[in-house]
Amino acid sequence: MTQELPEEEIQVNFNSYFDNFRLNVIYPTINVTKSLDKNTSVTGSYLVDAISSASMKTKFQVDGITSATTNKYGGADDTPDELRHQVSLGVTRNFSDVTVSANGMYSTEHDYSSRTFTANISIPFAKKNTVLQLGYAGNFDKIFPQTRTWTKDRTTNSFNFGLTQILSKKIVTQLDFSLTNVDGYMLDGYQVVRIVNGFFLKTLEPVTPEKRIRKAAGIRTNFGISRLSTILLGYRYYWDTWDIRSHTAEAQFKTHLTENLNMIFSYRQYIQTRAYFFKEIYTEVEPLMAVDSKLNSGYTNDVSLGFSYKGNKENRIPVLNNEKLTFLGSIGFYHRHTDSPDWAMRMNDLYAYLISLGFKISI
Repeated sequence: MTQELPEEEIQVNFNSYFDNFRLNVIYPTINVTKSLDKNTSVTGSYLVDAISSASMKTKFQVDGITSATTNKYGGADDTPDELRHQVSLGVTRNFSDVTVSANGMYSTEHDYSSRTFTANISIPFAKKNTVLQLGYAGNFDKIFPQTRTWTKDRTTNSFNFGLTQILSKKIVTQLDFSLTNVDGYMLDGYQVVRIVNGFFLKTLEPVTPEKRIRKAAGIRTNFGISRLSTILLGYRYYWDTWDIRSHTAEAQFKTHLTENLNMIFSYRQYIQTRAYFFKEIYTEVEPLMAVDSKLNSGYTNDVSLGFSYKGNKENRIPVLNNEKLTFLGSIGFYHRHTDSPDWAMRMNDLYAYLISLGFKISI
């Protein structure tokens, strides 16, 4: 017996992100999945997002390090707003009980481009009570900020291992492990380090190691608490060669409010240490210097509420009575605290709102 292929459908989503650091992102997506035969399906997607970032509006007076810039404002055209386009194409194929998938993606914007290839294989054992998943992802990126005169490369290779086990009719657990190797330029190109020593002030480009090995291991368990509801609990531990350690805990509650209306409530907490070379203030030029908040110690909390409604022919409201249509939506709140102020906004706490609305239609 073969595993099920993805359903034939078209899905459209309108997503948005807004935070108090003046980063605003709006990104519609469209995804199409179509079966070629009973064992093969293809998926294509397109994403476009409009981004406005306060950090790109910062005045940059960079000197000293090899690639100084003559552009002092966020972009050669004096505008920080950017438009990103992303396209992907994938195929999924069943070989008896084994499912193999591959996907290619290309993303481009005015200061960045990325090519990605992923491959995954899923192998069931023990009458499908145990499933082994193996995956690979390769990213090949080019970074060329408008405020710099250089182009730099970054290559990322990730290997993933997962094991899913049905423990009982109501309990399913999954173990996962990932190993990621990153080589090349690790930053976004718009950040600056301030060297402050008394009345002396100088701004330089950040410098980080050009190699990073990242590892993570986690467990997630799904508990059926009633005929209509489940609770998912998960934990993940992360460590890397930059001495960052992190703990992630998550909880998710899913329930069927009606035969056609589902709700998902999620909560996630994340705590991490800082990279060994990260400092709140640099008083002299050092071989490694960074200001990226993602390398600082701190914690995050995010909570979200999502729903899906499948059309019901008994519904008297037009459109909602189309059984081929499913409506999707979610709203989320995200809080990030860092143990020293952000390099650009000079605040410790970021607050963000995420809103998504969409639909999918069976074809």
